[in-house]
Amino acid sequence: MRKIKALIYAIIGGMMCWNTFHKGHVTVSLGIGFFTLAAIAITLAAIGTKKITWDDSGITITKFPSAPIHIPWSQLEKMRVDHLGYHIQSKRTKFKIRRKNMPDHLLEKLRASIRDNKA
Repeated sequence: MRKIKALIYAIIGGMMCWNTFHKGHVTVSLGIGFFTLAAIAITLAAIGTKKITWDDSGITITKFPSAPIHIPWSQLEKMRVDHLGYHIQSKRTKFKIRRKNMPDHLLEKLRASIRDNKA
């Protein structure tokens, strides 16, 4: 979705730059180009910044600018599945893992720990 949004920004910004350049407003065209590139960079900056690791003690979620969050297996409460992926809720936070990125052994471990926590 972010790539599509960046593509739309590029198309709209390119059309605006082209139009203002042909009207003779070079500085306005350069300004629009700069802000278009900035919008594309901000949109694409969040791609690939979240990393999820796990071990015997729990799950660690690392999202680039913020500090890593460690969630013990005993704090997992709920998990639901929809078209976006697996939404997992713990006592402190919520996070999402896409279906294609979810390893089978992690899914089994999550389901087992949630089942154990409910009992």
